[in-house]
Amino acid sequence: MKINLSVDEKDFKNQVEDLRKRLDECRINGILDDDFEAQLKRLSQIEEKLLAEIIPYYRVDAKHLKKTSMQINPIKKLGAFSFEGFVQSMLRIDENLFIVIGVDRKVQFFYIDIVDDLYNHAQFEVEWSTPIKEIRERISFIYKLNDKEILLFGSTGGCYLISSNSFDQIPNVNREIKIKKIGTDHEFNGSERCLAINYGLFVVENGEGRLNLFEILKAKDGYRLAFHKDIHCTIPDLTAMEKISDDYFVAGTRTGSLYFIKYENEEFIIKEKFNFLNDEIRRIRCLENEDGNEDSIIVIGNGGQLKILFLYEDLKTIKVEKDDLKGNLFDVQSKKGTAIVLSEDGIIYLLEENFGNWYLNEEATIRDMFFTNILKFDISKYLLMDLEGKLNILDIDRIATPKDLWDLPLYQ
Repeated sequence: MKINLSVDEKDFKNQVEDLRKRLDECRINGILDDDFEAQLKRLSQIEEKLLAEIIPYYRVDAKHLKKTSMQINPIKKLGAFSFEGFVQSMLRIDENLFIVIGVDRKVQFFYIDIVDDLYNHAQFEVEWSTPIKEIRERISFIYKLNDKEILLFGSTGGCYLISSNSFDQIPNVNREIKIKKIGTDHEFNGSERCLAINYGLFVVENGEGRLNLFEILKAKDGYRLAFHKDIHCTIPDLTAMEKISDDYFVAGTRTGSLYFIKYENEEFIIKEKFNFLNDEIRRIRCLENEDGNEDSIIVIGNGGQLKILFLYEDLKTIKVEKDDLKGNLFDVQSKKGTAIVLSEDGIIYLLEENFGNWYLNEEATIRDMFFTNILKFDISKYLLMDLEGKLNILDIDRIATPKDLWDLPLYQ
């Protein structure tokens, strides 16, 4: 395979050889050129870029050196508190801090810490907070307003603002967390599903497929929730929603249809509709490629159905289509060129991106491991919640960084 790189390899090699000669001269005369360190730093940056660009080629042409695999490792629990039950939703607040909403209406925080053991291996530890007592309503959606404020939508009409100055560590919910109920300018009966489509703008479903626009506004005493009753549309049998870009989102249904909807000129406009799957759509997610861009969506559903749709301006192309995976597919997350799909049959599927194309890595599939939720954590790392409410790390062993290339046994 011909390698196309943005870096001129010959010029880079010549610069490295020239710098090496200057270093040898320095060892003889003891004089280091003034620009030596700057030149070394610049070449190190070029090397990093060069290695990043050749990673996809190694994944294709050097499979004998490195086969992608997955491993699940439990996270050690610290402290006296834990999580019990099933998760309604989770949100990452800070690099290591998360908030979890349980189906039993409990709202808790957990903090993931990474420490090195005696053998310099990274070990993951988790600490849980006590539940927040002030919230007794089932929460259907969590939204981070800023570094100090989080918004919670209730399923029966409540809207809560959680604020703290300690969202970079596990907070003491009795002393460091403030809870305030936000008022609305309209009778709000709650939401089954909610989606942020822009900062402060939300699409809320009332349980009958009717989508309304809500807006969070600044007020004298904090915030208020404005209900735009004239801005609405109806999506029959709605099951899932995902934001594609600002004011543009996609909705999936129980009958397998996809609706692409744009909020413009103060109305919801259904731009396109597709009969996409042959069964219920369970989840829609944007796929994050290796560069961190999101130019595709993955749609999963019952009967082992999975499709990846590439989005480019008005062009939509199906890139991957699977209808023979095992079980009902119910959750998916994606980060930096990987995606993890969970099946109700206890199967964990891995999808990888290479040269802009996604494919299912069947060799890396994990079977007979039942988890209820997945959350992206880091490059090639995901958080998994098991049936007992315990957290695990899913570690994908693959070539993903320049360091991975340095660690390869090239002469094996």
